[in-house]
Amino acid sequence: MSAEASDPRAALEERLRFETLLADLSSKFVNLPAGDVDREILDAQRRICEFLEIDFSVLWQLSDEMPGVYLPTHFYSTPHGPPVAVSQNQEDFPWFKRQLQGGSVTGFSSLEELPAEAAHDRESFRRLLTKSNLSLPLLVGGGPMIGVFCLNTMRAVRDWPDALVTRMQLVAQVFTNALARKRAEEVLRTREGRLEASAELAGIGCYEVDFVGLSSFADQRFGDICGVPAGHQEGVQRVEFWIEHIHPDDRQRVLEEREKAHTGKVERYDVEYRYLHPTQGQKWIHHLGCVATRKATGAVVRAFGVIRDITVSKRAEMETRQLRDEMAHLARVNTLGALTGSLAHELNQPLGIILSNAQAAQELLAQEPPDVAEVQAILADIVAADRRAGEIIVRLRTMLKRGEVSLQPVQLNQVIEEVLHLARADLIGRGVTVLSELAPGLPPIAGDRVHLQQLVLNLIFNAAEAMGAMAPETRRIHLQTMLYQDRVRASVRDEGGGLPADVERLFKPFFTSKPEGLGLGLAICRSIVDAHHGRLWAEPHRERGAMFHFELPVAASSDFP
Repeated sequence: MSAEASDPRAALEERLRFETLLADLSSKFVNLPAGDVDREILDAQRRICEFLEIDFSVLWQLSDEMPGVYLPTHFYSTPHGPPVAVSQNQEDFPWFKRQLQGGSVTGFSSLEELPAEAAHDRESFRRLLTKSNLSLPLLVGGGPMIGVFCLNTMRAVRDWPDALVTRMQLVAQVFTNALARKRAEEVLRTREGRLEASAELAGIGCYEVDFVGLSSFADQRFGDICGVPAGHQEGVQRVEFWIEHIHPDDRQRVLEEREKAHTGKVERYDVEYRYLHPTQGQKWIHHLGCVATRKATGAVVRAFGVIRDITVSKRAEMETRQLRDEMAHLARVNTLGALTGSLAHELNQPLGIILSNAQAAQELLAQEPPDVAEVQAILADIVAADRRAGEIIVRLRTMLKRGEVSLQPVQLNQVIEEVLHLARADLIGRGVTVLSELAPGLPPIAGDRVHLQQLVLNLIFNAAEAMGAMAPETRRIHLQTMLYQDRVRASVRDEGGGLPADVERLFKPFFTSKPEGLGLGLAICRSIVDAHHGRLWAEPHRERGAMFHFELPVAASSDFP
Protein backbone atom coordinates (compact mmCIF):
# COMPACT_ATOMS: atom_id res chain seq x y z
CA MET A 1 0.00 0.00 0.00
CA SER A 2 1.69 3.24 -1.06
CA ALA A 3 1.98 6.19 1.25
CA GLU A 4 0.11 8.38 -1.18
CA ALA A 5 -2.41 7.21 -3.80
CA SER A 6 -2.91 9.29 -6.99
CA ASP A 7 -6.43 7.93 -7.43
CA PRO A 8 -8.61 8.78 -4.40
CA ARG A 9 -11.11 6.05 -5.34
CA ALA A 10 -8.33 3.42 -5.56
CA ALA A 11 -6.84 4.68 -2.29
CA LEU A 12 -10.23 4.29 -0.58
CA GLU A 13 -10.65 0.77 -1.91
CA GLU A 14 -7.14 -0.13 -0.83
CA ARG A 15 -7.76 1.27 2.68
CA LEU A 16 -11.02 -0.67 2.94
CA ARG A 17 -9.27 -3.87 1.91
CA PHE A 18 -6.61 -3.24 4.55
CA GLU A 19 -9.27 -2.53 7.20
CA THR A 20 -10.97 -5.80 6.24
CA LEU A 21 -7.65 -7.61 6.53
CA LEU A 22 -7.02 -6.17 10.01
CA ALA A 23 -10.57 -7.00 11.14
CA ASP A 24 -10.14 -10.56 9.92
CA LEU A 25 -6.79 -10.86 11.70
CA SER A 26 -8.25 -9.50 14.95
CA SER A 27 -11.24 -11.83 14.87
CA LYS A 28 -8.97 -14.86 14.69
CA PHE A 29 -7.42 -13.98 18.04
CA VAL A 30 -10.75 -13.86 19.89
CA ASN A 31 -10.83 -16.82 22.33
CA LEU A 32 -7.86 -18.31 20.50
CA PRO A 33 -6.41 -21.35 22.34
CA ALA A 34 -2.91 -20.77 23.67
CA GLY A 35 -1.55 -23.54 21.47
CA ASP A 36 -2.63 -21.71 18.29
CA VAL A 37 -1.26 -18.25 19.16
CA ASP A 38 2.18 -18.70 17.58
CA ARG A 39 0.72 -20.03 14.33
CA GLU A 40 -1.75 -17.15 13.98
CA ILE A 41 0.90 -14.50 14.73
CA LEU A 42 3.13 -15.91 11.99
CA ASP A 43 0.22 -15.95 9.56
CA ALA A 44 -0.69 -12.36 10.49
CA GLN A 45 2.92 -11.25 9.88
CA ARG A 46 2.85 -12.89 6.43
CA ARG A 47 -0.42 -11.28 5.38
CA ILE A 48 0.61 -7.81 6.62
CA CYS A 49 4.01 -7.99 4.91
CA GLU A 50 2.48 -9.14 1.65
CA PHE A 51 -0.22 -6.46 1.69
CA LEU A 52 2.13 -3.61 2.64
CA GLU A 53 5.04 -4.90 0.51
CA ILE A 54 7.30 -5.07 3.56
CA ASP A 55 10.41 -7.23 3.32
CA PHE A 56 10.40 -8.80 6.75
CA SER A 57 8.78 -8.67 10.15
CA VAL A 58 10.15 -9.88 13.47
CA LEU A 59 8.54 -10.11 16.89
CA TRP A 60 10.81 -10.07 19.93
CA GLN A 61 9.75 -11.42 23.34
CA LEU A 62 11.18 -10.99 26.81
CA SER A 63 13.02 -14.19 27.76
CA ASP A 64 11.74 -16.25 30.69
CA GLU A 65 15.16 -17.75 31.34
CA MET A 66 17.30 -14.61 30.89
CA PRO A 67 15.87 -11.57 32.72
CA GLY A 68 16.01 -8.35 30.69
CA VAL A 69 16.90 -10.12 27.43
CA TYR A 70 14.63 -10.03 24.35
CA LEU A 71 14.74 -12.86 21.81
CA PRO A 72 13.29 -13.05 18.25
CA THR A 73 10.46 -15.62 18.44
CA HIS A 74 8.28 -14.88 15.37
CA PHE A 75 9.88 -14.08 12.01
CA TYR A 76 8.63 -13.64 8.44
CA SER A 77 10.41 -12.51 5.27
CA THR A 78 9.17 -12.38 1.68
CA PRO A 79 10.17 -15.52 -0.27
CA HIS A 80 11.85 -13.62 -3.13
CA GLY A 81 13.27 -10.71 -1.16
CA PRO A 82 16.89 -10.00 -0.27
CA PRO A 83 18.63 -12.17 2.34
CA VAL A 84 17.70 -11.16 5.87
CA ALA A 85 19.81 -11.24 9.03
CA VAL A 86 18.50 -10.59 12.54
CA SER A 87 20.83 -9.32 15.23
CA GLN A 88 20.77 -11.54 18.32
CA ASN A 89 22.37 -8.80 20.41
CA GLN A 90 19.89 -6.30 21.78
CA GLU A 91 22.79 -4.05 22.79
CA ASP A 92 23.17 -3.25 19.07
CA PHE A 93 20.17 -0.93 19.46
CA PRO A 94 20.56 0.94 22.79
CA TRP A 95 18.66 4.05 21.73
CA PHE A 96 15.76 2.05 20.29
CA LYS A 97 15.61 -0.05 23.47
CA ARG A 98 15.31 3.04 25.69
CA GLN A 99 12.59 4.56 23.51
CA LEU A 100 10.57 1.35 23.33
CA GLN A 101 10.86 0.58 27.05
CA GLY A 102 9.53 4.08 27.65
CA GLY A 103 6.40 3.06 25.72
CA SER A 104 7.13 5.05 22.54
CA VAL A 105 6.55 3.78 19.00
CA THR A 106 9.94 4.16 17.31
CA GLY A 107 11.11 3.97 13.69
CA PHE A 108 12.45 5.77 10.65
CA SER A 109 11.74 6.09 6.95
CA SER A 110 15.46 6.47 6.23
CA LEU A 111 18.54 6.05 8.36
CA GLU A 112 19.36 9.75 8.06
CA GLU A 113 16.29 10.58 10.19
CA LEU A 114 17.81 8.98 13.28
CA PRO A 115 19.16 11.48 15.84
CA ALA A 116 22.83 11.74 16.76
CA GLU A 117 22.34 9.78 20.00
CA ALA A 118 21.17 6.84 17.86
CA ALA A 119 24.48 6.61 15.98
CA HIS A 120 25.20 3.10 17.28
CA ASP A 121 21.71 1.97 16.27
CA ARG A 122 22.17 3.52 12.79
CA GLU A 123 25.33 1.52 12.18
CA SER A 124 23.65 -1.69 13.34
CA PHE A 125 20.72 -1.15 10.96
CA ARG A 126 23.11 -0.30 8.10
CA ARG A 127 25.06 -3.50 8.76
CA LEU A 128 21.77 -5.45 8.51
CA LEU A 129 20.88 -3.61 5.23
CA THR A 130 17.72 -2.14 6.78
CA LYS A 131 16.39 0.97 4.97
CA SER A 132 13.16 1.61 6.93
CA ASN A 133 11.83 0.39 10.25
CA LEU A 134 8.73 0.65 12.42
CA SER A 135 9.01 -0.79 15.95
CA LEU A 136 6.02 -1.03 18.32
CA PRO A 137 6.36 -1.94 22.01
CA LEU A 138 4.15 -4.74 23.36
CA LEU A 139 2.84 -3.38 26.65
CA VAL A 140 0.41 -5.19 28.93
CA GLY A 141 -1.92 -2.76 30.64
CA GLY A 142 0.68 -0.02 30.77
CA GLY A 143 3.07 -2.32 32.59
CA PRO A 144 6.58 -3.42 31.61
CA MET A 145 7.32 -4.22 27.97
CA ILE A 146 7.00 -7.93 27.15
CA GLY A 147 8.19 -7.62 23.56
CA VAL A 148 8.56 -5.59 20.33
CA PHE A 149 6.81 -5.94 16.94
CA CYS A 150 9.03 -4.73 14.08
CA LEU A 151 8.37 -4.06 10.37
CA ASN A 152 11.41 -3.57 8.09
CA THR A 153 12.19 -2.81 4.45
CA MET A 154 15.45 -3.61 2.71
CA ARG A 155 14.80 -2.94 -0.97
CA ALA A 156 13.50 0.62 -0.66
CA VAL A 157 12.70 3.26 1.90
CA ARG A 158 9.08 3.89 2.84
CA ASP A 159 7.05 6.29 4.91
CA TRP A 160 5.01 5.38 7.98
CA PRO A 161 1.88 7.59 7.88
CA ASP A 162 0.14 8.24 11.20
CA ALA A 163 -2.95 6.27 10.07
CA LEU A 164 -0.78 3.23 9.34
CA VAL A 165 1.07 3.56 12.64
CA THR A 166 -2.26 3.69 14.48
CA ARG A 167 -3.46 0.52 12.73
CA MET A 168 -0.18 -1.26 13.48
CA GLN A 169 -0.53 -0.27 17.13
CA LEU A 170 -3.89 -2.06 17.15
CA VAL A 171 -2.24 -5.13 15.62
CA ALA A 172 0.54 -4.93 18.22
CA GLN A 173 -2.07 -4.78 20.99
CA VAL A 174 -3.81 -7.86 19.57
CA PHE A 175 -0.47 -9.68 19.59
CA THR A 176 0.23 -8.43 23.13
CA ASN A 177 -3.07 -9.70 24.51
CA ALA A 178 -2.66 -13.07 22.81
CA LEU A 179 0.91 -13.54 24.03
CA ALA A 180 0.06 -12.39 27.57
CA ARG A 181 -2.86 -14.83 27.69
CA LYS A 182 -0.62 -17.59 26.35
CA ARG A 183 2.03 -16.84 28.98
CA ALA A 184 -0.55 -16.79 31.75
CA GLU A 185 -1.94 -20.15 30.63
CA GLU A 186 1.56 -21.60 30.38
CA VAL A 187 2.39 -20.37 33.88
CA LEU A 188 -0.89 -21.81 35.15
CA ARG A 189 -0.22 -25.11 33.39
CA THR A 190 3.28 -25.20 34.83
CA ARG A 191 1.98 -24.52 38.33
CA GLU A 192 -0.79 -27.07 37.91
CA GLY A 193 1.78 -29.55 36.64
CA ARG A 194 3.97 -28.92 39.66
CA LEU A 195 1.01 -29.25 41.99
CA GLU A 196 -0.08 -32.42 40.26
CA ALA A 197 3.44 -33.84 40.42
CA SER A 198 3.74 -32.86 44.09
CA ALA A 199 0.33 -34.33 44.88
CA GLU A 200 1.24 -37.55 43.08
CA LEU A 201 4.59 -37.76 44.85
CA ALA A 202 2.91 -37.20 48.22
CA GLY A 203 0.03 -39.53 47.38
CA ILE A 204 -2.51 -36.77 47.99
CA GLY A 205 -6.05 -36.71 46.65
CA CYS A 206 -7.77 -33.32 46.25
CA TYR A 207 -11.44 -32.35 46.36
CA GLU A 208 -13.69 -29.30 46.35
CA VAL A 209 -17.35 -28.99 47.32
CA ASP A 210 -19.79 -26.24 46.29
CA PHE A 211 -22.54 -26.26 48.91
CA VAL A 212 -24.62 -23.66 47.06
CA GLY A 213 -24.58 -25.32 43.65
CA LEU A 214 -24.58 -28.76 45.33
CA SER A 215 -21.68 -29.90 43.18
CA SER A 216 -18.29 -31.39 43.86
CA PHE A 217 -14.95 -31.98 42.18
CA ALA A 218 -12.35 -34.60 43.04
CA ASP A 219 -9.25 -35.74 41.24
CA GLN A 220 -8.60 -39.34 40.24
CA ARG A 221 -6.40 -39.98 43.26
CA PHE A 222 -9.22 -39.02 45.62
CA GLY A 223 -11.47 -41.49 43.83
CA ASP A 224 -8.82 -44.22 44.08
CA ILE A 225 -8.16 -43.65 47.78
CA CYS A 226 -11.86 -43.62 48.67
CA GLY A 227 -12.97 -46.16 46.06
CA VAL A 228 -15.65 -43.85 44.65
CA PRO A 229 -17.40 -45.70 41.80
CA ALA A 230 -18.15 -44.07 38.44
CA GLY A 231 -21.83 -43.84 39.30
CA HIS A 232 -21.16 -41.45 42.21
CA GLN A 233 -19.63 -38.51 40.32
CA GLU A 234 -22.65 -36.17 40.22
CA GLY A 235 -23.57 -33.42 42.65
CA VAL A 236 -22.45 -34.23 46.18
CA GLN A 237 -22.66 -38.01 45.75
CA ARG A 238 -18.91 -38.25 46.33
CA VAL A 239 -19.35 -36.57 49.72
CA GLU A 240 -22.19 -38.88 50.70
CA PHE A 241 -20.22 -41.93 49.59
CA TRP A 242 -17.18 -40.79 51.58
CA ILE A 243 -19.26 -40.26 54.76
CA GLU A 244 -20.92 -43.67 54.42
CA HIS A 245 -17.56 -45.43 54.26
CA ILE A 246 -15.89 -43.78 57.25
CA HIS A 247 -15.50 -46.40 59.97
CA PRO A 248 -18.61 -46.25 62.20
CA ASP A 249 -16.46 -45.80 65.32
CA ASP A 250 -14.72 -42.76 63.79
CA ARG A 251 -17.52 -41.20 61.74
CA GLN A 252 -19.04 -38.97 64.42
CA ARG A 253 -15.63 -37.62 65.45
CA VAL A 254 -14.70 -36.79 61.84
CA LEU A 255 -18.00 -35.05 61.15
CA GLU A 256 -17.69 -33.05 64.38
CA GLU A 257 -14.22 -31.84 63.32
CA ARG A 258 -15.58 -30.83 59.92
CA GLU A 259 -18.48 -29.02 61.55
CA LYS A 260 -16.07 -26.96 63.67
CA ALA A 261 -14.52 -25.59 60.46
CA HIS A 262 -17.89 -25.03 58.84
CA THR A 263 -19.14 -23.06 61.83
CA GLY A 264 -15.94 -21.02 62.06
CA LYS A 265 -14.72 -22.42 65.37
CA VAL A 266 -11.43 -23.47 63.74
CA GLU A 267 -9.67 -22.38 60.55
CA ARG A 268 -9.22 -25.94 59.33
CA TYR A 269 -9.58 -29.50 60.52
CA ASP A 270 -6.83 -32.10 60.63
CA VAL A 271 -7.97 -35.61 61.44
CA GLU A 272 -6.90 -39.24 61.05
CA TYR A 273 -9.52 -41.96 60.79
CA ARG A 274 -10.25 -45.45 59.58
CA TYR A 275 -11.98 -45.81 56.22
CA LEU A 276 -13.76 -48.88 54.83
CA HIS A 277 -12.73 -49.05 51.17
CA PRO A 278 -15.34 -51.02 49.18
CA THR A 279 -12.73 -53.37 47.65
CA GLN A 280 -9.49 -52.88 49.62
CA GLY A 281 -10.92 -53.20 53.10
CA GLN A 282 -9.99 -51.01 56.09
CA LYS A 283 -7.37 -48.33 55.59
CA TRP A 284 -6.19 -45.26 57.48
CA ILE A 285 -6.66 -41.77 56.03
CA HIS A 286 -5.10 -38.43 56.99
CA HIS A 287 -7.51 -35.61 56.09
CA LEU A 288 -6.96 -31.84 55.93
CA GLY A 289 -9.93 -29.60 55.09
CA CYS A 290 -10.99 -25.97 55.31
CA VAL A 291 -13.64 -23.50 54.16
CA ALA A 292 -12.67 -21.33 51.17
CA THR A 293 -15.63 -18.93 50.95
CA ARG A 294 -18.69 -18.05 53.00
CA LYS A 295 -21.82 -15.98 52.58
CA ALA A 296 -22.27 -12.80 54.59
CA THR A 297 -24.37 -14.88 56.99
CA GLY A 298 -21.43 -17.18 57.61
CA ALA A 299 -22.92 -20.11 55.69
CA VAL A 300 -20.38 -22.17 53.79
CA VAL A 301 -20.26 -21.62 50.03
CA ARG A 302 -17.18 -23.60 49.06
CA ALA A 303 -14.85 -25.95 50.92
CA PHE A 304 -11.86 -27.94 49.81
CA GLY A 305 -9.28 -30.32 51.21
CA VAL A 306 -6.81 -33.12 50.64
CA ILE A 307 -6.64 -36.71 51.81
CA ARG A 308 -3.75 -39.17 51.98
CA ASP A 309 -3.68 -42.91 52.48
CA ILE A 310 -1.47 -43.48 55.55
CA THR A 311 -2.28 -47.15 56.04
CA VAL A 312 1.32 -48.32 55.62
CA SER A 313 2.80 -45.72 57.96
CA LYS A 314 -0.01 -46.23 60.48
CA ARG A 315 0.64 -49.97 60.59
CA ALA A 316 4.35 -49.31 61.02
CA GLU A 317 3.54 -46.86 63.82
CA MET A 318 1.35 -49.43 65.55
CA GLU A 319 4.04 -52.09 65.22
CA THR A 320 6.62 -49.68 66.61
CA ARG A 321 4.37 -48.84 69.54
CA GLN A 322 3.78 -52.53 70.19
CA LEU A 323 7.53 -53.22 70.13
CA ARG A 324 8.13 -50.27 72.45
CA ASP A 325 5.51 -51.57 74.88
CA GLU A 326 7.03 -55.04 74.75
CA MET A 327 10.49 -53.63 75.39
CA ALA A 328 9.19 -51.54 78.28
CA HIS A 329 7.45 -54.57 79.75
CA LEU A 330 10.59 -56.69 79.57
CA ALA A 331 12.57 -53.88 81.16
CA ARG A 332 10.05 -53.75 84.03
CA VAL A 333 10.33 -57.50 84.54
CA ASN A 334 14.12 -57.19 84.54
CA THR A 335 14.00 -54.31 87.03
CA LEU A 336 11.63 -56.13 89.36
CA GLY A 337 13.83 -59.20 89.11
CA ALA A 338 16.62 -57.12 90.60
CA LEU A 339 14.24 -56.21 93.45
CA THR A 340 13.48 -59.83 94.33
CA GLY A 341 15.56 -59.83 97.50
CA SER A 342 14.22 -56.58 98.86
CA LEU A 343 10.65 -57.45 97.90
CA ALA A 344 10.96 -60.76 99.71
CA HIS A 345 12.08 -58.80 102.77
CA GLU A 346 9.10 -56.46 102.35
CA LEU A 347 6.71 -59.42 102.29
CA ASN A 348 8.45 -61.27 105.12
CA GLN A 349 7.69 -58.46 107.56
CA PRO A 350 3.85 -58.59 107.29
CA LEU A 351 3.91 -62.38 106.89
CA GLY A 352 6.04 -62.68 110.04
CA ILE A 353 3.61 -60.43 111.91
CA ILE A 354 0.69 -62.53 110.73
CA LEU A 355 2.38 -65.77 111.85
CA SER A 356 3.44 -64.53 115.30
CA ASN A 357 0.05 -62.94 115.94
CA ALA A 358 -1.79 -66.05 114.84
CA GLN A 359 0.32 -68.18 117.22
CA ALA A 360 -0.34 -65.73 120.06
CA ALA A 361 -4.08 -65.83 119.33
CA GLN A 362 -4.04 -69.62 119.50
CA GLU A 363 -2.42 -69.49 122.95
CA LEU A 364 -4.91 -66.89 124.20
CA LEU A 365 -7.86 -68.92 122.95
CA ALA A 366 -6.47 -72.01 124.77
CA GLN A 367 -6.68 -70.22 128.14
CA GLU A 368 -9.62 -70.63 130.51
CA PRO A 369 -11.37 -68.31 130.13
CA PRO A 370 -10.00 -67.07 126.70
CA ASP A 371 -8.91 -63.42 126.54
CA VAL A 372 -11.35 -62.35 123.80
CA ALA A 373 -10.41 -58.66 123.90
CA GLU A 374 -6.73 -59.44 123.34
CA VAL A 375 -7.59 -61.89 120.55
CA GLN A 376 -9.65 -59.20 118.84
CA ALA A 377 -6.69 -56.79 118.96
CA ILE A 378 -4.42 -59.50 117.56
CA LEU A 379 -6.86 -60.21 114.73
CA ALA A 380 -6.87 -56.48 113.87
CA ASP A 381 -3.06 -56.59 113.59
CA ILE A 382 -3.33 -59.66 111.36
CA VAL A 383 -5.79 -57.89 109.06
CA ALA A 384 -3.53 -54.80 108.83
CA ALA A 385 -0.45 -56.94 108.05
CA ASP A 386 -2.40 -58.91 105.46
CA ARG A 387 -3.51 -55.71 103.73
CA ARG A 388 0.06 -54.47 103.68
CA ALA A 389 1.23 -57.69 102.03
CA GLY A 390 -1.68 -57.49 99.59
CA GLU A 391 -0.73 -53.94 98.61
CA ILE A 392 2.83 -55.07 97.86
CA ILE A 393 1.54 -57.90 95.66
CA VAL A 394 -0.91 -55.58 93.84
CA ARG A 395 1.89 -53.14 93.07
CA LEU A 396 4.00 -56.01 91.73
CA ARG A 397 1.18 -57.35 89.55
CA THR A 398 0.50 -53.86 88.21
CA MET A 399 4.12 -53.33 87.27
CA LEU A 400 4.32 -56.76 85.61
CA LYS A 401 1.21 -56.45 83.44
CA ARG A 402 1.40 -55.74 79.72
CA GLY A 403 -0.60 -53.10 77.92
CA GLU A 404 -0.52 -50.06 75.65
CA VAL A 405 -0.22 -46.55 77.02
CA SER A 406 -3.63 -45.63 78.41
CA LEU A 407 -3.88 -41.99 79.45
CA GLN A 408 -5.93 -41.25 82.56
CA PRO A 409 -5.87 -38.44 85.16
CA VAL A 410 -2.92 -39.29 87.41
CA GLN A 411 -1.39 -37.54 90.42
CA LEU A 412 2.38 -37.63 89.82
CA ASN A 413 3.19 -37.27 93.53
CA GLN A 414 1.21 -40.46 94.24
CA VAL A 415 3.11 -42.31 91.52
CA ILE A 416 6.43 -41.24 93.05
CA GLU A 417 5.35 -42.26 96.56
CA GLU A 418 4.20 -45.67 95.29
CA VAL A 419 7.56 -46.25 93.59
CA LEU A 420 9.48 -45.17 96.70
CA HIS A 421 7.47 -47.58 98.81
CA LEU A 422 8.17 -50.39 96.34
CA ALA A 423 11.90 -49.66 96.16
CA ARG A 424 12.41 -48.66 99.83
CA ALA A 425 14.06 -51.86 100.97
CA ASP A 426 16.35 -52.02 97.91
CA LEU A 427 17.46 -48.42 98.40
CA ILE A 428 18.15 -49.09 102.08
CA GLY A 429 20.21 -52.10 101.05
CA ARG A 430 22.23 -49.88 98.68
CA GLY A 431 22.81 -47.35 101.45
CA VAL A 432 20.89 -44.66 99.55
CA THR A 433 18.95 -41.89 101.29
CA VAL A 434 16.05 -40.26 99.43
CA LEU A 435 15.19 -36.62 100.14
CA SER A 436 11.78 -35.68 98.74
CA GLU A 437 10.37 -32.23 98.09
CA LEU A 438 7.03 -32.90 96.43
CA ALA A 439 4.95 -29.78 95.81
CA PRO A 440 1.45 -30.11 97.30
CA GLY A 441 -1.72 -29.52 95.29
CA LEU A 442 -0.31 -30.32 91.87
CA PRO A 443 -2.95 -30.73 89.14
CA PRO A 444 -3.34 -34.20 87.62
CA ILE A 445 -1.47 -35.10 84.45
CA ALA A 446 -2.65 -37.19 81.52
CA GLY A 447 -0.67 -40.37 82.10
CA ASP A 448 -0.47 -44.14 82.27
CA ARG A 449 0.21 -45.06 85.90
CA VAL A 450 2.22 -48.22 85.15
CA HIS A 451 4.46 -46.58 82.57
CA LEU A 452 5.00 -43.56 84.82
CA GLN A 453 5.95 -45.88 87.68
CA GLN A 454 8.52 -47.49 85.40
CA LEU A 455 9.82 -44.06 84.36
CA VAL A 456 10.33 -42.94 87.97
CA LEU A 457 11.76 -46.32 89.04
CA ASN A 458 14.29 -46.29 86.19
CA LEU A 459 15.43 -42.76 87.02
CA ILE A 460 15.77 -43.57 90.73
CA PHE A 461 17.78 -46.73 90.08
CA ASN A 462 19.89 -44.86 87.52
CA ALA A 463 20.69 -42.26 90.20
CA ALA A 464 21.46 -44.95 92.80
CA GLU A 465 23.82 -46.78 90.41
CA ALA A 466 25.63 -43.50 89.62
CA MET A 467 26.66 -43.32 93.31
CA GLY A 468 27.62 -47.00 93.73
CA ALA A 469 31.34 -46.24 94.24
CA MET A 470 30.72 -43.57 96.87
CA ALA A 471 30.65 -43.92 100.66
CA PRO A 472 27.14 -44.93 101.87
CA GLU A 473 26.69 -41.76 103.94
CA THR A 474 27.14 -39.63 100.80
CA ARG A 475 24.65 -41.50 98.60
CA ARG A 476 21.72 -39.11 98.43
CA ILE A 477 18.92 -38.84 95.84
CA HIS A 478 16.91 -35.62 95.72
CA LEU A 479 13.36 -35.83 94.36
CA GLN A 480 11.41 -32.70 93.54
CA THR A 481 8.11 -31.87 91.81
CA MET A 482 6.72 -28.50 90.83
CA LEU A 483 4.22 -26.83 88.51
CA TYR A 484 5.95 -25.10 85.58
CA GLN A 485 3.53 -23.11 83.40
CA ASP A 486 1.03 -25.68 82.08
CA ARG A 487 3.22 -28.69 82.88
CA VAL A 488 4.15 -30.72 85.93
CA ARG A 489 7.92 -31.08 86.27
CA ALA A 490 9.73 -33.78 88.22
CA SER A 491 13.49 -33.81 88.92
CA VAL A 492 15.71 -36.65 90.09
CA ARG A 493 19.17 -35.56 91.26
CA ASP A 494 22.08 -37.73 92.37
CA GLU A 495 25.41 -36.74 93.94
CA GLY A 496 27.52 -38.97 91.74
CA GLY A 497 30.23 -38.32 89.17
CA GLY A 498 28.17 -36.18 86.79
CA LEU A 499 27.37 -36.49 83.07
CA PRO A 500 29.41 -37.24 79.92
CA ALA A 501 30.17 -34.44 77.46
CA ASP A 502 27.56 -35.72 74.99
CA VAL A 503 24.51 -35.90 77.25
CA GLU A 504 22.11 -36.98 74.50
CA ARG A 505 24.06 -40.23 74.02
CA LEU A 506 22.66 -41.38 77.37
CA PHE A 507 19.19 -41.64 75.81
CA LYS A 508 20.32 -43.69 72.79
CA PRO A 509 19.34 -47.39 72.85
CA PHE A 510 22.15 -49.77 73.92
CA PHE A 511 24.44 -46.99 75.14
CA THR A 512 25.68 -47.80 78.64
CA SER A 513 28.66 -47.05 80.85
CA LYS A 514 28.01 -50.12 83.06
CA PRO A 515 29.63 -53.46 82.11
CA GLU A 516 26.47 -55.41 82.93
CA GLY A 517 24.01 -52.86 81.57
CA LEU A 518 21.87 -53.24 78.45
CA GLY A 519 21.66 -49.51 77.74
CA LEU A 520 17.86 -49.54 77.53
CA GLY A 521 16.79 -47.86 80.79
CA LEU A 522 17.06 -44.20 79.76
CA ALA A 523 16.02 -44.97 76.17
CA ILE A 524 12.81 -46.49 77.55
CA CYS A 525 12.36 -43.46 79.82
CA ARG A 526 12.58 -41.17 76.78
CA SER A 527 10.05 -43.27 74.82
CA ILE A 528 7.62 -43.25 77.77
CA VAL A 529 7.85 -39.46 78.10
CA ASP A 530 7.42 -39.04 74.33
CA ALA A 531 4.29 -41.21 74.43
CA HIS A 532 2.94 -38.84 77.10
CA HIS A 533 3.66 -35.78 74.90
CA GLY A 534 6.27 -34.55 77.37
CA ARG A 535 10.03 -34.12 77.36
CA LEU A 536 12.95 -35.62 79.26
CA TRP A 537 16.43 -34.14 79.54
CA ALA A 538 19.55 -34.19 81.74
CA GLU A 539 21.94 -31.52 82.97
CA PRO A 540 24.81 -31.34 85.44
CA HIS A 541 24.08 -29.96 88.90
CA ARG A 542 26.01 -26.81 89.82
CA GLU A 543 27.47 -28.45 92.93
CA ARG A 544 27.92 -32.11 92.01
CA GLY A 545 26.12 -34.99 90.33
CA ALA A 546 23.49 -35.03 87.61
CA MET A 547 19.87 -33.94 87.34
CA PHE A 548 17.25 -35.66 85.21
CA HIS A 549 14.09 -33.67 84.56
CA PHE A 550 10.84 -34.63 82.87
CA GLU A 551 7.78 -32.52 82.18
CA LEU A 552 4.29 -33.77 81.41
CA PRO A 553 1.28 -31.68 80.32
CA VAL A 554 -1.49 -30.99 82.80
CA ALA A 555 -4.57 -33.07 82.06
CA ALA A 556 -7.41 -31.34 80.20
CA SER A 557 -11.00 -32.53 80.15
CA SER A 558 -10.68 -33.12 76.38
CA ASP A 559 -7.89 -35.67 76.98
CA PHE A 560 -10.32 -38.28 78.22
CA PRO A 561 -13.60 -39.75 76.99
